[in-house]
Amino acid sequence: MTHSSRSRLTRRSVLKGGIGLALATTALTAIGLPVPARAAGKKVIIGAFADGGLTPFKQKIIPLAKDAGFDIEFLEDEYGVTLEKWFADAKNSAGQYDLYLLDDPWVPQFGAANVLEDLGAAGVDGGDKDWIGSMIDMGYWPPQKGPRVKGFETTTPTLICVPFVGDLQTLTYRNDVYTSGAPKTWDEVIAKGKEGVAAGKIKYPVVFRGVSGNPIVTSWYPVFLSFGGSFFDDKWNPVFNSAQGKASAEFFVGTMKQNAPSGVVEFDSDQEGAAILGGEAGAIIQYSGNALKADDPTQTKVAGKLDFGVVPKQTSAIAQMGIFIAGIPKSAPNKANSVEFLKWYVSADIQAKLSEAGSIPVKRSAFGIAKPGNRLIPVALQQLDAGALPRPRTPDWAKVEELLGIELNKALQAGSGGGAALDNAAKQVKDYLTTVGYY
Repeated sequence: MTHSSRSRLTRRSVLKGGIGLALATTALTAIGLPVPARAAGKKVIIGAFADGGLTPFKQKIIPLAKDAGFDIEFLEDEYGVTLEKWFADAKNSAGQYDLYLLDDPWVPQFGAANVLEDLGAAGVDGGDKDWIGSMIDMGYWPPQKGPRVKGFETTTPTLICVPFVGDLQTLTYRNDVYTSGAPKTWDEVIAKGKEGVAAGKIKYPVVFRGVSGNPIVTSWYPVFLSFGGSFFDDKWNPVFNSAQGKASAEFFVGTMKQNAPSGVVEFDSDQEGAAILGGEAGAIIQYSGNALKADDPTQTKVAGKLDFGVVPKQTSAIAQMGIFIAGIPKSAPNKANSVEFLKWYVSADIQAKLSEAGSIPVKRSAFGIAKPGNRLIPVALQQLDAGALPRPRTPDWAKVEELLGIELNKALQAGSGGGAALDNAAKQVKDYLTTVGYY
């Protein structure tokens, strides 16, 4: 996904909101699923945020759903307003949506507030071996693995969301610059990229997003992971300012900035997309939204010169996952239809159709079809097998990301001081998590 996060919801606010909603929905949950609030045939109202990664779903899968008898109403908003809008819908039992297509870091917020239905109880099989394991794990609250926030230490994990589009970061690179295939290391990205600049093929070896908040953190994250960084320990103490983390930050704000466009501090997805699709940059790590445009001559000046690979490594090649993930609000007006739609959508047959349409599926079998609709799909599976991690499973991730993003952006503006930026951010994150009761 190529969006920017502007969430300001906190764990405290979602917990407060969830209490009232939980009381309001007790009657529904007590009698089990599926329980439509009101009958409406097979109508399903889907709420989504605008993102290129959903284009194949809109163009190819919605018509199939209509053929299968579903009356799909697809309501789309800008990313920056959807979280607040949907949370208010769920909190107030407004019943405007049957299905939310969430960004996966939002699952803890909705889970902590107890506003989404138990899909396992509704008959969705979370244990199906065909799921990509790292993706279905993201649908459980509290998480089945890793640290849990206070209040949920002994709670049995519940499947409240199912993966919808398997978005994750991969490398896009110029095959006339990196002529031996995808660069394997960050050093190779820079060295071969400089040769491409000298040869007049590109202007910059690399491009990324530098805007404070979600954009810069998303761009730094795969570098951080590839250098061997970890974000929190098992007690929610920040450890991202480890030696590995600091080395990644120094590389990011120093070497990478020196080999990127001069205005990269102010770059978001539009500017970085223009740099790679316009032929100026040699390599980029990005989500599928812009990557899917690589072969479209109406959207790129260098069609045929862009190939895909797993992210470069320092010690390992690990990307950030950012899947679209679907949850049914307890206030959904057509709840039974939504459950039926989700079961249909995640079936092996429809996932194969999604792959044929060019979107990254969420079931492993769909990666192996004879003719996937995009060259990115088999590379995405390679990246999943090489390593792809979600962001920490906490309702407070948006605030953590904001604090970290501010410090990283300051260091990027200076062109140095990445390690000190992480120290500052770690202190602020620790202070914030202390105030909201983590320790």
